[in-house]
Amino acid sequence: MNLKKLQLLCLLCLPFTIFAQDVQSLLAKINSYHDHRPIEKLYVHLDKHTYTAGETIWFKLYDVVGVENLLSNLSNIAYVDLIDPKGDKIQSVKIPVTSGLGIGDISLRDTLIEGTYRVRGYTNWMRNDSSMYFFDQPVNISNGRSDNVITSSTVEGNQYIIRLEDLNKKALEKVTVRYSMEKNGKVVKRGKVTSDENGEIILPFQEEQFGARLSISFDNANKNSVEKIFKLPAGIAQKNSVQFFAEGGNFLLGGLNNLAIKSLRPDGKGIKSKTLILTEKSDTAAMVETNELGMGASMLYIDHEGPLRTKTTFDDGTIVESELPKVVASGYNMVVNNAGATKLFAQVNLTEDKRTNQDIYFLVQYLGRVYYVSKQKASKREIAFVAQKADLPSGILTITILDHNMVPVVERPVFLYKEESRLPLSGQTEGSVYGARKKVTVQLETGKATDTVRNAALSASVVDLSTVGGMPNLMGNIYSSLFLQADIKGYIEKPGFYFDGEVKVKDIDYLLLTQGWRKIDIQGSLDTAAPAFAPEKGITIAGQTRKLGRKAPFPNAKVTLVSTKNFMDFIDTTSNENGDFVFDELFFPDSVKFLVTAKDTKGKNNIDIVVPGETAPIVGANRNSPDELNNVNQLLAADLTRSKQYFAGLESQGLMEKSIAIESVTVTARAPRKKASENSSNLNGPGNADQVITAEELETCATLEMCLQGRLMGVMFQNGVPHTTRGGGEMQVVLDGMYIEGDQLSMINPVDVQSVEVLRNASYTAIYGMHGGNGLIIITSKTGKDAMRNYVPKGILTVQPKGLHLNKTFYKPVYEVDSDKKLNQDLRSTIHWEPNIITDQAGNGKFDFYTADRPGKYLITVEGIDFMGRIGRKTIEIEVK
Repeated sequence: MNLKKLQLLCLLCLPFTIFAQDVQSLLAKINSYHDHRPIEKLYVHLDKHTYTAGETIWFKLYDVVGVENLLSNLSNIAYVDLIDPKGDKIQSVKIPVTSGLGIGDISLRDTLIEGTYRVRGYTNWMRNDSSMYFFDQPVNISNGRSDNVITSSTVEGNQYIIRLEDLNKKALEKVTVRYSMEKNGKVVKRGKVTSDENGEIILPFQEEQFGARLSISFDNANKNSVEKIFKLPAGIAQKNSVQFFAEGGNFLLGGLNNLAIKSLRPDGKGIKSKTLILTEKSDTAAMVETNELGMGASMLYIDHEGPLRTKTTFDDGTIVESELPKVVASGYNMVVNNAGATKLFAQVNLTEDKRTNQDIYFLVQYLGRVYYVSKQKASKREIAFVAQKADLPSGILTITILDHNMVPVVERPVFLYKEESRLPLSGQTEGSVYGARKKVTVQLETGKATDTVRNAALSASVVDLSTVGGMPNLMGNIYSSLFLQADIKGYIEKPGFYFDGEVKVKDIDYLLLTQGWRKIDIQGSLDTAAPAFAPEKGITIAGQTRKLGRKAPFPNAKVTLVSTKNFMDFIDTTSNENGDFVFDELFFPDSVKFLVTAKDTKGKNNIDIVVPGETAPIVGANRNSPDELNNVNQLLAADLTRSKQYFAGLESQGLMEKSIAIESVTVTARAPRKKASENSSNLNGPGNADQVITAEELETCATLEMCLQGRLMGVMFQNGVPHTTRGGGEMQVVLDGMYIEGDQLSMINPVDVQSVEVLRNASYTAIYGMHGGNGLIIITSKTGKDAMRNYVPKGILTVQPKGLHLNKTFYKPVYEVDSDKKLNQDLRSTIHWEPNIITDQAGNGKFDFYTADRPGKYLITVEGIDFMGRIGRKTIEIEVK
């Protein structure tokens, strides 16, 4: 596992020798590089971690920079994505960030597939690093709006058995189920089965299909199309496993070694275990007992090169026997002692051939900035180094040992926690027990009386614990995100565990020994090129002016950007010698369209304008894949029932739209599917659509819009733009594989169209991700590619870049005598969301809310950062009777 931003190691690998007298010069270069490449981290405080379709994800952004975690002024825009169980980004919002803070929300559509989703947050500047360092939080989403089916799945040998039942636990019998298995991006099996009288389907799978993603689709009792996703097991005979790590990278002969262990269940999560290290004579050389997450460490003396056997007994009673990694007779390793209150100790162990009596260097760095450096002679087996903790920051530090050529030979991450990095945050309510629909006031205080600055930016959520499931305190939080997850690649199980109560420094050390440990790659070199992604100070619209009908640039063109909301609102610029132009630091809401016009020095518009779409980071592998769950509707069945009752009440009061039904698609021999153009760009395949209009049906049309008006089922036209009749949302138009604006339909000659396909059903639109939310119209021209050029006027282009998200206001019922903000049936899950709390100069702040109707326990969670970069979190429980 790699740690974030090890620019230091790259720099130290420059292809020339640096002698001891150049150390200070080297350190100056390292720190200068760090100053020009500050590290930005993003934390997203969610109101909760489980949702149901129809709800809203409420969130607050905390964008921090540097080792002090100061609220950042580096980026003014951040992105938050919702990624579905298939790994597709289905929603994305662009959030304005002011002084490191941003507020937003994501509405969960009725048609979402149940399963484990990901909320991912990042800035453009963060894209210069691996996406593994983005904020990435799993959330489980059930669906009782359009789905209403509960599944339970089991594995018997090489058979995957799924039971289908409705919310009343009635089996769905004789249901035709279509299925496909996908692995490594390829479909490895597909077919069709029918459920038996128990609502069960049995899907056999072979060895090459282990670990595949299974997708099934069928019609529920309401004849709505339903899709479910399952993660198949990795194998038939799955067993617990154990991994062994040597602190510093090598098990050395003839001395003490620190042995770390990680024991895992087949699903990738930790399991408690006890491991015996046995000699050839079966004597016990060491014993390691792990914590509840399956990690632990112990000292081990190795006095011979022969293999050491291991015997691990897991908490479930199973036993695994194996061998330690090979012992080496030449090399280095390290033993670190972080238990002291004031000092950080490190002992470097060298084999005899490495004792050259030349200088060896000890460096401590964090995010590329060096905080401590010292040297000694490599003259003995054990060399001790000591650093004062007062000189070091909180966070995951990296200890690096370099030889006399400044080549890194040993590396070790270590977590340093200093109490002064934590924001003193207290909170209290007037009481601990309340009745239904009663007002609760929460008083907050940040900082200490001795602090010169006590202002802090906070956010607070209040949730009904009976509706969210799991253990919220063990989920990711502001501490685990900024101290651990933003600096370590890979999966961290129960990240909140390390900061639940007292900070578990020892357990964090086990984590770093088994996950933050890395072998050193000394082949890299420092990349001095400018970063590929700049901090965004606003929205940028950039493009190129080109000679008409050619790709050659048209230099020095006058380019104007005009808002279609207000034609008096425009900006001018001039393209450079390469035809490039930029409008930057813009701020406008989402769904705003612009006209880009270009003219030459004589006022002629014989110019092509090209404005590329925004690029986005690929979704990539899910770092939290062990947290992916099957059968989420079953796991959250109680909340599913609650949400249906709650939504029904909101609908009756006009506070929520009715549930959207997903149409089923039935194909019979008497109703053959119309044939679409074989050149169709339909990702489902030509003709796989809810409706197909052929060229013959378009022959008598004057305009395409007139021809389609009234002919397309589920589609209505408003000002020439197609909208879905379900919710009024604008449909996505695709011409020969290109996404175009709906109002450009009027520019297409119907004579040139071969076919029109309408995609409304979720089984067809899901493959388009976020573009398919309101349905699609797929148009295939007779001329094929480059057809769009015939419909674009010269010197003008319509663009609709993604604008800033306009956040909603959390609905807060008020149960006062004269209030009109009351709910007939109050079954909220998120009782309250307060995203914008700023404590005053005395550190005081407060907020209030009203309890709901259901009795139970509420969890109040307050998180935030003060203006000195101190991080705070406070939880309070109250009971409603």
